[in-house]
Amino acid sequence: MLVGVSGYSRLEQLPAVDNNVATLRRALTDADLWGLADEHCVALLNPSSVDEVLDTVHTAASQASEALVFYFAGHGLLDNRSDLYLALPEAAEDRLHRAVRYDDIRREIVDTARACFGKVAILDCCYSGRALLGGMGGSAELADHARVDGTYLMTATAETGLALAPPGEDYTAFTGALVDTLMHGVPDGDDLLDMETLYYHVRADLQARLRPVPQQRTRNDGQAIALVRNRRGGGRRSGDETVDEVRVLPQPPAGLESLIRCRPADMYAEVQALRAQGQDGLSEQVLAASGALRADQEVAAIVDLLHTRAAASDVRTVIMAAAQRPAVEVLRIADALSDTDLPTEANQLVHAVGAGDFADTANLARLLQAGQRTDELDDLLAAASEAAQARSALIGLVNALWVAGLRDEVDRLIIEAASKLPAASVAALADELRDVGREEAAFGLYAASVDVVATRPLEVVAQLCQAMTEAGRPQESARIVQGVIDRASDVESLLEIATTFWNTDQTPHADRTMIRAAEVLSPLDVTVLAAELRSREHDQAAYQLCLRAATSRPAPAVLEIVAALREQGRPVDARKLLEETADRATVRTVVDLLARCDNRDRQRVLRNTAYRPTSDCADLLAALAPAHPGVAQEVTDLLADAAGWRPDLVPVVIDRLEPSAKEKMFLRIVSSANAQALAKLIRALSLDDAKTLVFLSIRAGKPPLASIVDTLSNEVVGDVVRDYLLAQPLERLGTLVEGLQAAEFPSYADAVLEEVVASERGIKAIAHDIAFLFRSDELAAGTMVVRRALQGRSSTALQSLVAELRQQNQPGSLAAAAEWIKETNVRIGPSNVDRILRQAGLGEYTSRKTWLQRRRKTD
Repeated sequence: MLVGVSGYSRLEQLPAVDNNVATLRRALTDADLWGLADEHCVALLNPSSVDEVLDTVHTAASQASEALVFYFAGHGLLDNRSDLYLALPEAAEDRLHRAVRYDDIRREIVDTARACFGKVAILDCCYSGRALLGGMGGSAELADHARVDGTYLMTATAETGLALAPPGEDYTAFTGALVDTLMHGVPDGDDLLDMETLYYHVRADLQARLRPVPQQRTRNDGQAIALVRNRRGGGRRSGDETVDEVRVLPQPPAGLESLIRCRPADMYAEVQALRAQGQDGLSEQVLAASGALRADQEVAAIVDLLHTRAAASDVRTVIMAAAQRPAVEVLRIADALSDTDLPTEANQLVHAVGAGDFADTANLARLLQAGQRTDELDDLLAAASEAAQARSALIGLVNALWVAGLRDEVDRLIIEAASKLPAASVAALADELRDVGREEAAFGLYAASVDVVATRPLEVVAQLCQAMTEAGRPQESARIVQGVIDRASDVESLLEIATTFWNTDQTPHADRTMIRAAEVLSPLDVTVLAAELRSREHDQAAYQLCLRAATSRPAPAVLEIVAALREQGRPVDARKLLEETADRATVRTVVDLLARCDNRDRQRVLRNTAYRPTSDCADLLAALAPAHPGVAQEVTDLLADAAGWRPDLVPVVIDRLEPSAKEKMFLRIVSSANAQALAKLIRALSLDDAKTLVFLSIRAGKPPLASIVDTLSNEVVGDVVRDYLLAQPLERLGTLVEGLQAAEFPSYADAVLEEVVASERGIKAIAHDIAFLFRSDELAAGTMVVRRALQGRSSTALQSLVAELRQQNQPGSLAAAAEWIKETNVRIGPSNVDRILRQAGLGEYTSRKTWLQRRRKTD
């Protein structure tokens, strides 16, 4: 479970975290390391919520059967109780609710993952040392309560430390060291890389670079958990150095062995006596044997004596012999010289080692690195580099340092050496590095000497780029390829480059070549190259070349390419290219195309404008309207037709349409758009247009209406649907009410009716609307309004409304009123109902009158 947060809204950005997560995932799923299945290695980058993290951790912990690893990289925060929180993108010091409390993670690791033995947490964040105080760390009581074996925690910093994300580096400091050790292994270690070994190598790496030092906690053999194989394993060796070959050190002359055991002054007196006798060779042997065989303090004493007597040549003899000793002894002698106030001579000793055997240099460098003796290490490597370059043997030094595990020092040494060499020498050095298997270092040098590498035979460059890509260095590979491509500007060379990369299965590099061709070739040459590509069965690449060239050029060039394709017998490609160019080119180019094309091609360009972004469509209409109004109208009609499947275009063209055209467009939208699109469009339209669209949706039936209501209700607080239903034109009333009732929204139907009969409108207005409905043959709607208008009114108000209805001369409305009175009062008996009818002014609808009328008809 890998969690990384690189983008923060209120905290400092950590771009290196993206690489942290990606590379760790690649390492853990690498068959040569762990070989974890892809589905068992979950990566969360910039998770949006605390629940997302905890749910995913819980799932991983529940499913883990042998091992569970949790990794986090990002900012760490502390609350007022000094509890650690892992900051998510929206978190900050005052927004801890946007961060994951580490104890919640620890609980899932310890409690939920009971089925697995190995439980590892790795935290790369500020204050991550706080995690050590929990149940996975130093509290024996909590750990005992957990009743689990094999827990291990590694953190990037101490309790109050700040993790380091060096600007410009690929990884954060801690994860960079971790990834380096995981992926490259530990020299001479066991075949499996356990957590403790991993930790100490990461720690040494960070210490040597003066970076924050990580911490660890473990219980129940958690330190023995091994997640990956050691790529440089092969059996652990004792001691701090690699095994030395048998050393042959300077020995004293025969018969003078006692001189290397006597006092320094006595030894040097004998040396001078030998010189007086002309035995210079013997005197040199005695001095060299003294430096090579005597104890560290004794060597320092001899050098001090020689320094006092200004015997610089003799000092050099002793130091050069001492430099041949094992690195541990050399370091002790250097320390003794420094303690004897001989820093210059101590530095000479370090330089002498650097100028000597590469293995000795590597051994001493490792000791200096472990002791954080940076200045001495730099001096040693500078001397070694200078000596190696002088004898054209830099590769030997690099190899020795690499084997000793000094990867960062190797990289720095190579970079420094390369900075002093001409490009040709840098490329040659890269060749040497690659020959001895140091490809990673070599690839960086190739990228730094692009101008030289790009001049090599194309097949050689292609093979190199392929190796770099396969080794996970695609950026350096692309840089070299770009150097090759930038040198080409004609059809023949670009064709050769692209073909070579296709033949070596490096399609991305061939595509880069085609991009270059589209940029530098003339329109005619583009079509010539396309024809050559088609002859070699690269039809798709040929078409893409033409398309790239067309979409980046003005309209005349586009039409030239289209015409050339037609002349080459590629009419389908020409048509497709014109349409896709219309979809991708700038608005200015499309406007120009529409003005220049004949009618058939103009229609092709027009068809594809409907696929462009909404803002482009608006700009297109604005640009066409003043100069080409006829074309602008064609575009308007086209966009209106497309509004059914692209409702976002409606606001662009709505004001340009006549009412009848607008309604037709709305009908197409209602029949084809989904609920979310309709709801979004309704919110974007003017109120009158939105009401029209809602009305048409109601008329269409229940499914679209129900979806719109649900969507709008979820989008906005409050009942916004009412805003679109009320104050609709009266002629829509019947359809609105019937549609709302059919869609099972009776409350909305009631609201529409209540608006019409609201008392504040006045009796005359209500009666006028009722009469309008009956005159318009909206009898059902008119009847509903009559019934709703009569409800709850007093006798006086009832009389007034009936009187107004009578004046409107609509018998149907009077009949509807009488029918409502009869239905409402049926329980009080016919005579009482007749009385109410007469009081309301509806005497002609009483029972007696109706009976008499029937009697007369019968007679």
